[in-house]
Amino acid sequence: MTTDTVITDPETEATHYGIPVCHIGEDGDMLALGHPGTRRALAAFNRHARTFCHLANLADDQASTVGEWEDAITEHWVVFRRPDPARGDDPDCTWYFDRSSEGEPGAVPVTLLDVA
Repeated sequence: MTTDTVITDPETEATHYGIPVCHIGEDGDMLALGHPGTRRALAAFNRHARTFCHLANLADDQASTVGEWEDAITEHWVVFRRPDPARGDDPDCTWYFDRSSEGEPGAVPVTLLDVA
């Protein structure tokens, strides 16, 4: 990956409780910039579900609990990059990311929510 394709400040959909968040993919998965911890990330994801998707919460169920979501939230390091059509990327997408290690140039911490 060349430095001109790396994105150091990726655009997100909103910031909740100081945590930038956005949807990734088409299945409802979400990404938060940083490693705020499971509870803070869940709070930001829930707030995004309420304000951006007009749901009661991630499950759209007031009886949903933190315990139901803990295993779906994981912390990673990634490098954000511009779309590369040669890799099959959609050029209309703002960015893509590749998982990396903490010490890799351009790597940033993210927290992912896998709703599947």
